[in-house]
Amino acid sequence: MQPDQKIMLDILEKQRQQQRQIDRVLKIVLPITAFLLCVICANFNWQSTLGTFFVLVIAFYAVGIKQMNVYLWLAIIAAYCLIDIYLSYGTIHLSALGRQMGTMLTFTGILGFGRPYIDQWFFKSNMHK
Repeated sequence: MQPDQKIMLDILEKQRQQQRQIDRVLKIVLPITAFLLCVICANFNWQSTLGTFFVLVIAFYAVGIKQMNVYLWLAIIAAYCLIDIYLSYGTIHLSALGRQMGTMLTFTGILGFGRPYIDQWFFKSNMHK
């Protein structure tokens, strides 16, 4: 093995270890964030609160830890919100739709698009130690 290859493999291994550290932190933080958001943006029934919590936890895990396609999960969340609003109110209530869909899409998008920047920031901050 060439010395350059060894250096590159060491750097990649260190990066994988740091990503696992970030994943461990996110596995604790994301369900707590999902709970707080579901209390804020769910409709006024327990079914909506529970469903919103599960959808947010799964979406956060998918885009934040598994780094799946963010646009797919934004579409799934939009569909969930439309169904939840319809089942909660019997019609599409625009203020509730804006509150729920806007909050869920915003936070999922921030997490999904921000994860590479979090990894990069964490890697750079630990390279100087």
